[in-house]
Amino acid sequence: MVLLGLTVSIYTLVGCGSEDPVKPKKKATSSIISVDSVYASDLDGGIMPEGLLNELATQGIKMGADSAVKVNQEGKEWLITDKENLQAYTATIESGKITFNKTTYIDYELEKDAVTKVYKDFVDFYNERKLTNVFKLWTNKSSDFLIVNIAENETIYADGQGVRGTLEKLAKGHHSTKNDRWNGSAISEMYIRSRGGRLEASIHTTNALRQGQTWGYLVKVGSKWLINKLESIETRNLNRHLKIEIGAKEQLDGIGYFDNKKHQVTL
Repeated sequence: MVLLGLTVSIYTLVGCGSEDPVKPKKKATSSIISVDSVYASDLDGGIMPEGLLNELATQGIKMGADSAVKVNQEGKEWLITDKENLQAYTATIESGKITFNKTTYIDYELEKDAVTKVYKDFVDFYNERKLTNVFKLWTNKSSDFLIVNIAENETIYADGQGVRGTLEKLAKGHHSTKNDRWNGSAISEMYIRSRGGRLEASIHTTNALRQGQTWGYLVKVGSKWLINKLESIETRNLNRHLKIEIGAKEQLDGIGYFDNKKHQVTL
């Protein structure tokens, strides 16, 4: 095993009394929006029927007829994305009712295309040895992490600024990789979610250095998607690859690749 790069670093009014008369308490109104569970089969089929739209409208939720329905768990949970009104809701079965709760709106088609382009640009720029452009696609943070497994189980690690140096070494200076390219098919799986007010994405593809499989973790910074972690395993070493090293649970910073089907995007 060859070790390149740096070691992962860890960084670690109370008001006064009022003389105003006490106002009578108003009866609290319920903010829970729920409808009959009879619509569950429609949602499982990816349909927002007119009856459901009308019921929601009477409870204050105006939803476009073309709203997209994603089945998170058949018969139990759905994600509804309303592009017309830029709103999103999770719908879940609770006590015989379908309960709607507002969630973060994500334009999945737009974000999917942007994530796809970043990975394609990374591959193209690397293969063309336009390394300055390659580095612009990374967050360039201490949390950056790169793993490349090549040859007869030769694993190359790098983190932080070491990622830049390692990619440069692989492209120009490593005795066995300077003429190698990233090869294979496009992204086969993608997951997008909002966490802590930030969008993050995971990808899995059979496009890798020399050919194999690659896992990636990206974050959206401002209006741009950037790569934060990348792991490429050559085909002949996949049988030794027992876990995804850039998985969030495997990383000291606790962020990284995730593959919860609830967040999977249709490609």
